[in-house]
Amino acid sequence: MVVIYNFQDIFEESSKVSMFTLPTHKENNLKLEYENLDNVTTLSTVFRAQESSLPFAASDVFYANICDHRRLTAIDDGCKAVYEITFDIAGSNFNFRPGDTIGIIPHNTSEDINLITDRLNLSTQLNVPYKLSCIVNQKGVKIPANIPVKSTLKHVLEYCVDLRSVVKKLFLFALSSYTKDENERRVLEYMCSKEGSVAYNTHILNHGVCILDIFAMFKSCKPPIEVLLSHLPRLLPRPYSIINTNIKDRNTLKICFSVITLNKNRKGLTTGWLEEMILRNSNIENQMENLSINDNINNKVPIYLRKNLSGFSLPINNETPLLMIGPGTGISPYMGFLEERQYIKEKYSQTNMGFAWLFFGCRNPSLDFIYEQELKTFQENGSLNKLSTAFSRVKDCGSKYIQDILIENGEDIIKLIKDGASIFVCGDLKNMGTQVKDTIKKCIMKHDNKSAEEAEKILSDMQKEKRYLIDSWN
Repeated sequence: MVVIYNFQDIFEESSKVSMFTLPTHKENNLKLEYENLDNVTTLSTVFRAQESSLPFAASDVFYANICDHRRLTAIDDGCKAVYEITFDIAGSNFNFRPGDTIGIIPHNTSEDINLITDRLNLSTQLNVPYKLSCIVNQKGVKIPANIPVKSTLKHVLEYCVDLRSVVKKLFLFALSSYTKDENERRVLEYMCSKEGSVAYNTHILNHGVCILDIFAMFKSCKPPIEVLLSHLPRLLPRPYSIINTNIKDRNTLKICFSVITLNKNRKGLTTGWLEEMILRNSNIENQMENLSINDNINNKVPIYLRKNLSGFSLPINNETPLLMIGPGTGISPYMGFLEERQYIKEKYSQTNMGFAWLFFGCRNPSLDFIYEQELKTFQENGSLNKLSTAFSRVKDCGSKYIQDILIENGEDIIKLIKDGASIFVCGDLKNMGTQVKDTIKKCIMKHDNKSAEEAEKILSDMQKEKRYLIDSWN
């Protein structure tokens, strides 16, 4: 069998190595047995211990209807699709503030599940109850906490394991043992070896290669399902910033999200699902206006309120100046900030509000300047005092990135910091978050005449005092 083209260079590279230094072999110690359907009265899912709790849960799970939605970006190849959706949360126990987040509990797609079961010839056993046990009772060998000891493969593959997680080296090594083609097996062994570390980083880690990709590329790889259950991590909820305040309406909750396209034109698991629901429901409503779809559980989204451990929320003192920094959907929490400020200004006209300055960046204002009109309204009513923008894909634009705007306004930013301003940064932690912090550090050094160590300490103290707050994702 010919090695798939994408990995031909890896095969040639591995051929130059006579012996591989491989990870310590870990035997498959799980045993899955199917039950006789004649003896099964009820289908149940049972875990070895108490089922893992939801990360940072501050509420019960609530199945919410999407009662409204809109697209925020232009329909154009030059920008991602960004949507705002409104959940009906009437009847929930959610008590949220701007800056809080929800967790959305995802599920794997039928397409992904079918790819696994077709490869492993398990399609006919998907709905058959099973019992899972350990083959040997030795120290360190146990059933993973995210895998039920009793359930069905359909339930496990849909809700319990992350089929799109990057395959780790130990997983690759286990898969190599069940790969018949010698060339394919050699490539898998090389990438999980010490000698193939660079190849693993380049071709697996950097490209987010998952078990779905491995099965697509290595046709002779057919492990027992127990191997997947041993190595696949838990399918975790996805966090999203809340973009509205509940002061006006406690029964609605809004988020916005961009639809990410990953390898092989595969959309993000949760964002792709939400977009599909939006488009599907829109088509139904357009065809049959009187058709009610809200009572169908398949059209509800399981969500829960997350604890705000970072303190990313409006200061208690309304007079505190605000510096809000976020490109793209990083603007999300600030829409709730500004909505609440507007409400306070209207309700309590004598209240003094601190200076609010928003730094926003996108590619092109005609394509992906989300919430442009709303921001103009906030400026007009005084909820937002200043808006500074950067457009990375516009020719002759003075400011390409948010860092450019921060540098240009460094002196005024430092004055506000000295006046007690709180800085909020929302966006990608690895890139934008680090760059913004470095830029503000440079501003402090230049306009406050501080050394690098002194500027670093100022920012460190601000973080300790909850005056430099980050809402980030990887």
